[in-house]
Amino acid sequence: MDESRTRRVIEIVLIAAFLVFVLLPLAGKLLPAEGAFALTENRRPAPFPTIELGRPGWGWSIVSFPRRFERYWNDSFAFRWYLIRAHSLAKLALGVSPSPKALVGQEGFLFYAAEQSVEYFRGVKPFTVPDLAHWRDELESRRAWLASRGIRYLVVVAPSKETIYGEFMPPTLFNVRADSRFDQLLAYLRTNSSIEVVDLRGALVAAKAGQRVYHKTDTHWNDAGAMIAARALLTRLQAWYPQIDAGPFPGELRIRTAAGGDLARILALEDRFPEERVEWVPARPGYRTASTANAPGVAGSFECVSCNGPRAVINHDSFGENLIPFLAERMRQTIPVEGTRLDEALIERERPDVVIQEFVERALMCPDLRGC
Repeated sequence: MDESRTRRVIEIVLIAAFLVFVLLPLAGKLLPAEGAFALTENRRPAPFPTIELGRPGWGWSIVSFPRRFERYWNDSFAFRWYLIRAHSLAKLALGVSPSPKALVGQEGFLFYAAEQSVEYFRGVKPFTVPDLAHWRDELESRRAWLASRGIRYLVVVAPSKETIYGEFMPPTLFNVRADSRFDQLLAYLRTNSSIEVVDLRGALVAAKAGQRVYHKTDTHWNDAGAMIAARALLTRLQAWYPQIDAGPFPGELRIRTAAGGDLARILALEDRFPEERVEWVPARPGYRTASTANAPGVAGSFECVSCNGPRAVINHDSFGENLIPFLAERMRQTIPVEGTRLDEALIERERPDVVIQEFVERALMCPDLRGC
């Protein structure tokens, strides 16, 4: 084969390879393959954007179409999971965290890195006095509104995983100050307010000596941690409701091996970071699901006819998913509400005895409970 013919064959092969590479994602979109949002990112994929001709504000739908289409394409890109996985494996081999949302810690621990979690852990952005006053005023205003209706208010802060297992954080990350924003807030409230705040850190740190209380590959506490948190919370509620049972929950903790949790999924490495899930198996169900009038963030409620605890509305984030089943075992009625906003209409209608406000510790990086 002469030189010109060899060059022509090489050029044809390169052109074909380039076209395959460029058109492969499009072909993947047309095939019945799982490329549309294979990586679980704890959110919904961006929908296909539309242009709303004839509707109020339709001009904005044209202006924003390119940006909305880019978000849609990034989320639905064919073979997305495989590309992210290859990228994660390559970075992991180099000793670098594959995603800015997750940190690879020591001894198989993964940590959440978004929402200023690292800044909170290191203590590089402490509260100012005006910040603390604003948080106090926000909590006080909620308590006052509830108190005017004869309803108690209790705040519960779920510790971030790195607060309990900071020894497994990457060694390059260290604290620049001893007290955290939560420490600052508690100290400020002790002298400037009578808001009730449940600090779970001591109970969880003490319990981890005998049982892992957070998932290694997930942001959240496991059932062992949620049980410790529930008993600490119930013990605090006994000051208001002495008849409530804060004793041990009948049943047992079991361990099963499963794919990695939400942080492993962010890295597309669930198989490389398997999870030993600590799960609670109750001896008997103590509550039943009941219907609740439709309200945003409210799927239903739980009732326990044999329980002596109060009727409670529980505002919660994702940490509440493990916590609420334990509380429902001891409350006469439990109404979970996702988010931090007080649903005043729901509270007026249901008239609970107490509103419990649960939120994760890193939320203290926000200006107030309305979020960042």
